[in-house]
Amino acid sequence: MSASSLADGVYTVVPTPFAADGTLDVRSFTRLMEFLAGCGVEGMLVLGVLGEAPKLVPDERRAIVEASVAAAGGRRVVVGVTHPSVVGTRTLAAAAEAAGAHAVLIAPPRVERAAGDEAIVDYFARSTEGLTLEVVLQDHPASSGVPLAVELIARIVDAAPAVRSIKLEDPPTPFKVSRVREEIPELKVFGGLGGVFFLEELRHGANGTMTGFAFPEVLVDVFRAHAAGERDRSAELFDRCLPLIRFEFQEAIGLAVRKHVYVARGLIDDAHVRAPTAALDPASVEDLHDLLARLDLAPSSSVGPAHGAP
Repeated sequence: MSASSLADGVYTVVPTPFAADGTLDVRSFTRLMEFLAGCGVEGMLVLGVLGEAPKLVPDERRAIVEASVAAAGGRRVVVGVTHPSVVGTRTLAAAAEAAGAHAVLIAPPRVERAAGDEAIVDYFARSTEGLTLEVVLQDHPASSGVPLAVELIARIVDAAPAVRSIKLEDPPTPFKVSRVREEIPELKVFGGLGGVFFLEELRHGANGTMTGFAFPEVLVDVFRAHAAGERDRSAELFDRCLPLIRFEFQEAIGLAVRKHVYVARGLIDDAHVRAPTAALDPASVEDLHDLLARLDLAPSSSVGPAHGAP
């Protein structure tokens, strides 16, 4: 297994913007990507769980990947390419590679119980065979429906050398970060789950996080303080915005919350989430703006002491 090509740090999950009528808004997406590239993040993940990838048709998916690479400003672009079939995943991965992506994200497929873990290992081995791009294994049972024991992760890594990092989202994540670091030390570990346990994941040995949050520059500052050994400072920065991280992590409406904040920050034009979805009700919008005011987070501004590229 080769070393991961992904630098330690923050990789932000990018939502896919749509116009009010539900059509893909590439112009807003490009504006958002250019802003994120200037926040100090190491890279961006597009077409992830909260990128609404299953709701995009092939031409829209291609447009997002191409726009991502063009607007990334040299930052690394990770593309979600999970598909129920080996041929589908290979096809999507090849398209991402041809467009200039730096890595792909793959979650395990649902398999018949009788097939067992061997079918999952075989899926990764065959889906990634001959792939030159790095593969990030997504361990998120809430969306995949597939729990990955550390022993199974080790088998996947052995069978699929392109898998060099993991987006670990199987709670309790700090505990599992420690387990993976102990059992598979060569695997780079990124947290996720909206950043709710980002600080604890770092303290348990995570290399960073690959998650969405409407103020990604805050997570960058937390990571930099932690990397510099400023334990109290990293905790102070994290604790300050934890109420918003928690609010944004709400089940069903979390993506709508994030898009709403990005609209307020002037980064996308509309907070539309493609149906079927739960709407963000007026009371929740009021709660959100009350929270932003209490935390002194002006939606149109950046937060923290320094957010530019290092």
